[in-house]
Amino acid sequence: MVNAAKAQGIPATEAATVNAPIFYEFAKVAVGFAIALVVAEALEIKGDLKNLEKRSKWPMARYFASIVSAVAIFIFSYGIVPKMKELQPQIKTNASVKAEFDKLHHVSRGVFSAAIVFALVSLVIPVLGPGRHME
Repeated sequence: MVNAAKAQGIPATEAATVNAPIFYEFAKVAVGFAIALVVAEALEIKGDLKNLEKRSKWPMARYFASIVSAVAIFIFSYGIVPKMKELQPQIKTNASVKAEFDKLHHVSRGVFSAAIVFALVSLVIPVLGPGRHME
C-alpha cells in the first residue's frame, strides 16, 4: 500500500501513517490464524501418531513447516510490530527513528514472507506427498 501511495506522489511517511492502523490489526489477525494452524496440526498429529512414531518424512516436513510458519508470525506480531507501532509517531520528525523504523519494516517483510512460504509448504506437502497420510 505504501508503494502504491508513493507512486501517486504521497510521501512514504504519510502513507505509513495512514496505513499503520490496518497493519497493526493485520498482525492480530495473523496471530489468530497462526494459533488456528497450530491447533489444527496438533489435532492432525493426535490422529496420525503412527506416522509420527515412524518419523515419516512427509508428515514431519509438513509439521515442521507449520511450526516455522507460526513461529514467524509470532515473531512478526509480538517482536517486530509493537516496536514499529512505538516508533511510528516519530518517523516524520526524527531521522534516526525513521531509519530504525525502516529497518524494522524491512525485517518484517522478510519474516512475514518466511511465514507465508512455510505455510504454503505445509499446504502443498499433503498434495504432493504419497497417499492420504503420506506414508
